[in-house]
Amino acid sequence: ISLSAAAGGSVNISCKYPQSHSADVKFVCRRSGSDLCAEETSVKKNRRWSAEGQIQLYDDREQQLLTGTISHVTQQHSAEYWCGVQSDQGHKSFITRVLISVPGQY
Repeated sequence: ISLSAAAGGSVNISCKYPQSHSADVKFVCRRSGSDLCAEETSVKKNRRWSAEGQIQLYDDREQQLLTGTISHVTQQHSAEYWCGVQSDQGHKSFITRVLISVPGQY
């Protein structure tokens, strides 16, 4: 998925995941260089917004849909992000790659 966001605005990420993972912890993380998950935000509850981190996450397990919102976007948010699920054993599965670009100010 490629998204463009205006500086100062907000951007929404939506990731579908398999039903078999609906009870697992969901996360969105940012890729930094070779590190696939540099900054991570996770959500553990159904239909509750997570508040910590730069990305607000909402997990709708009935729809198998993870939604992330970044508000007050800056050019620092231009990056590659990944949505994924984490099992009880801590095993991570990366599901959707999201590229966010924030055009510079002219």
